[in-house]
Amino acid sequence: MSRPASIAAMLLIAWVTSGCHLLRTAAPGPLEVATVEAMPDFTTNAFAYGRDAGNSIRMDSHVLWVFGDTFDWTGIQCATGAISSVAHPSELNEPVDDWFSPFQFYDFSAAERSFNDDHSEPPDCCTAPPECAAGSPYCHCPQGTDCATRIAIWPGDLIDLDGSAAINYYEKVWVGSAPYDFKHLGTGIAVVEYGSTTASRPLDDSGEPLLMFGPGEPNFLRAMPVEEDGEPFVYLYAATNRHDCYVDILLARVRLEDAFDRSAYEHWDGNGWSNSLDDSAPVLNGILGGLGSVGWNGHLHRYISAFNDICTGGVDLMVRTAPSPEGPWSEATAIDLRPLGGSESSYAGQIHSSLSSGREVVFSFYQPLKLGIGRVRLGRITLD
Repeated sequence: MSRPASIAAMLLIAWVTSGCHLLRTAAPGPLEVATVEAMPDFTTNAFAYGRDAGNSIRMDSHVLWVFGDTFDWTGIQCATGAISSVAHPSELNEPVDDWFSPFQFYDFSAAERSFNDDHSEPPDCCTAPPECAAGSPYCHCPQGTDCATRIAIWPGDLIDLDGSAAINYYEKVWVGSAPYDFKHLGTGIAVVEYGSTTASRPLDDSGEPLLMFGPGEPNFLRAMPVEEDGEPFVYLYAATNRHDCYVDILLARVRLEDAFDRSAYEHWDGNGWSNSLDDSAPVLNGILGGLGSVGWNGHLHRYISAFNDICTGGVDLMVRTAPSPEGPWSEATAIDLRPLGGSESSYAGQIHSSLSSGREVVFSFYQPLKLGIGRVRLGRITLD
């Protein structure tokens, strides 16, 4: 499927990438960290709280932030955007409505909106008591009961298109009534213009938002720019083959100008690139939790990634490095997040390459507080 014609011209503009592709070598040794410190908490002009994720991209002298589930006066929005300056990245400014609520980052399609309206009040049996958690989360419901509450669109990483717009990979999710009852529906791409806090989702031939990968395929949500043989590419990572908390990591790539063409995506097969997803071979096998956002670090002359969730213990930010996108990746260095407010239920750890420079690596994670509400915390690692 070809990318929309309206997007094609945008993708032909000059593209500034960071990093370079290095030859495969032995896996790097453990990361040497000098200090870890907290950065100022987020502030905003909007009435918005509980928002998680916190993906970012630098756009000229500003930073665009995209958050996940966001609570406001009306209830919950599955993603919202905000803008800050590079100098003060946690001081957010965002367009708001008359009730000071931020706007939904992604527009829902008519079918998605209809589904959410139809499932706004699930049956009472879907709110099962805790003793059901060991088995079915809906153990008091008759077989076949529909316990969905909504379709959500959750943000992934953003790729800069140099002064005009950015592409944003996102995950479409079926969210049930029980905690952590999520069902992956696909991975798509949105487009956001510089200065905007809302994105557009190109449509497929049926008029629904275009998905690059379907419900039975890996969720290639982690993306970064890489220059390969003088051409701008997007490299993407996905966790797959989950066994309890252990996952394998797959790698794909696509030329930037072909990002909206599914047939143009190539998959790492262990020795080279294949056009078939079935040929994929993991770049990491059986790692705890997963691999977070990835970016180039000029001080290390390596790629760097950071990740945490309840599978890593929540309080540990797992940092890895590699000489090339396909590895070999180092063993994880665990950074204790407790001095920054981390807990066993913390998640969404990631680095922010657009805010990092030299020895200083900016990262974030989500800190749950109470009643399912929390906040994204920012921190800074100084490399030794």
